[in-house]
Amino acid sequence: MKNYFVFLFFGLFALACNNDKKMAQENLERALILCENNEFEAAKQCLDSLKANFPKEIGVLKEGLQVMRRVEIKESERNIHYSDSMLIVKTAQANSMRSLFVFEKNPEYDDIGKYIDKQQVLERNVGRSYIRSGVNELGEMHIASVYHGSGRIRHNQLRVSMPDKSCAETSIIPEDGGLNFSFQDLGMTTEVVTYQNKKDNGVILFICNNSKGQLKAELLGGKPYRFIISDGDKRSLAKIHDFAVVLSDIQRLGKEKAKANARIEYLRGKL
Repeated sequence: MKNYFVFLFFGLFALACNNDKKMAQENLERALILCENNEFEAAKQCLDSLKANFPKEIGVLKEGLQVMRRVEIKESERNIHYSDSMLIVKTAQANSMRSLFVFEKNPEYDDIGKYIDKQQVLERNVGRSYIRSGVNELGEMHIASVYHGSGRIRHNQLRVSMPDKSCAETSIIPEDGGLNFSFQDLGMTTEVVTYQNKKDNGVILFICNNSKGQLKAELLGGKPYRFIISDGDKRSLAKIHDFAVVLSDIQRLGKEKAKANARIEYLRGKL
């Protein structure tokens, strides 16, 4: 009788093992079908389930790992195809917008050039205080507060506000002769403070979102100075912002494509 139960136990155990292997194999085949149908997330979930529910089926799990690599390769190939198609669209957009701006790049000092709205080139804006905007080739936008007056005010920060007192302030930019500099000409002083690398602290978006209202610029840090931002300067900033979005999209898509190519190369080396 004892031998009978031993036989029965091992028989049931063997049957359970065979059932597990069969179910694991079915899961693997389902993942392969999902992969071929480009249902990548479903295929990944199926393979994750295989790993969680059948941890002892080593042979099937090894096959599952290879299938997962094939899924990720096909997914990366899809991402490359999407990036390529969108790059065509975004590059065409950028090329159509480029004529609205002046491109500036000093080969001796600048690794990356920048675009300025034609209405804000220096020759057209001599002798006034205003907000100047621009974007570099990578889609990184910046603004500058420009003061023109009879004496120095030594400003290092910009606040923009609405009549309802809502406002946004930039970071403080210390005087350094570069991002914060001044000069005198014919007895008049010009100060230019540039806020880049997100030092605008949301001022750019604040101006864009409230461009239809009256916006007051306050130059802070020294002797206070205020002026109303002109409609022309608000339009220039909006155009630059739209161009910046397209340029940054091109950069993002290029990086995503490069990342996908690197992933494919790595995975193919593992197959």
